[in-house]
Amino acid sequence: MQLSQAHLRTLQTCPRQYQYRYLDSLMLPEATLTETPSQKQGRNFHRLMQQHLQGLDVHPILEAQPELKPWFEAFQTTPPPMIQGQGKAEHHRSLGWGEFTLVAVYDYVIFGQEQAQILDWKTYARPPAPKTLSHHWQTRLYCYLLAATSAYSPKQISMTYWFAQGEKGANFYTFSYNDTTHQAVHQALEQCLNQLSQWLQAYGQGQDLPQVPAAQIPKYCHPCAFAERCRRSQPSGVSSIDPFLAVLKDLSVPR
Repeated sequence: MQLSQAHLRTLQTCPRQYQYRYLDSLMLPEATLTETPSQKQGRNFHRLMQQHLQGLDVHPILEAQPELKPWFEAFQTTPPPMIQGQGKAEHHRSLGWGEFTLVAVYDYVIFGQEQAQILDWKTYARPPAPKTLSHHWQTRLYCYLLAATSAYSPKQISMTYWFAQGEKGANFYTFSYNDTTHQAVHQALEQCLNQLSQWLQAYGQGQDLPQVPAAQIPKYCHPCAFAERCRRSQPSGVSSIDPFLAVLKDLSVPR
């Protein structure tokens, strides 16, 4: 069973939602699956950056999609700090863990002589706080996987988020990785996957995965697309999928 950062995030937020989405393969309401213009623009920008970093001509894309020009120009004029080395766009990594396989698809990774840098492009208007990002499963899993599947030590790895709509001078966050954080992530993964394994055994015997505690219903259940199914609130038509993730990429490609 493959587990991406999106799976881990959903599992952490609500095990029952994880069950509905990934075990029962229930479809979200149509409204939550409709790609918004901003989501489409973000997806197209990722493709633009992939081609640009592979040395391909992106002028035809910019001519056909002029709405991407401001973001691309922002990258060219105020790019994030990037180390020297060999870069790989849409880079895949995986790691077996018992019955599970941890997977990630990186927007861009630079492999330097003594350092490795992970870069991720974000196109939403309001970047999360650095503390929020540092604890997000994308940051933790991406750094962990690279350290666990390469010759780089944790302290040689960093991860940079670049925000296409960020203010000049504050359009990126860089997080350093280290041995202490690596061990903490390992323990968090171990606890999470051991718990998931137990839940899956119970699920195989007909038991549902747990719901969020009653005290957290307003925060997690009221905006959830599965609220009616869980009998936690009236359907709102709004998905609780983490806005930090690109929704369609989350639903179609493990990242």
